[in-house]
Amino acid sequence: MNNIYLGGYANLFVYILFVLMLPTNMNKVFLLFLSFISGLVVDIFSCSLGFHAFSATLVGFARILFANRILTKDDNSEIENPSVKSVAFSTYIFFMLILTFIYCLSYYTIEAFCFYDFYNVIIRTLLTTIVSSAFMLAFEFLFVSSKRTV
Repeated sequence: MNNIYLGGYANLFVYILFVLMLPTNMNKVFLLFLSFISGLVVDIFSCSLGFHAFSATLVGFARILFANRILTKDDNSEIENPSVKSVAFSTYIFFMLILTFIYCLSYYTIEAFCFYDFYNVIIRTLLTTIVSSAFMLAFEFLFVSSKRTV
């Protein structure tokens, strides 16, 4: 799904969902390793020189920082497997949008490699974040079958 361009401004980065859905109690080093490998696999098949590997690793790091702060229940217990069906809908949307935005901003900034076309980077980041999040949400509603615990 890396070569789906929508109007030249938005790409689909649905594979970020792999990093988002990893268990919260996973070893942090292993989570970063899996994030890097998932980005590297996309880089290998798209010939993008490490852009996806860096961005996916950055999202893995941001996920470590934000997951415990965002994905908690009312009684302060942690969510083991984050998904749209195991967390409150608005909380999961916020979590997904933040991490997808970090991924897209880092990817498009590295791709442009300058601040000359900064507005284009911001527009592409916002559009890709919205489109990718919508597709990830649809994917979760269709294919993730865990029971809601909230």
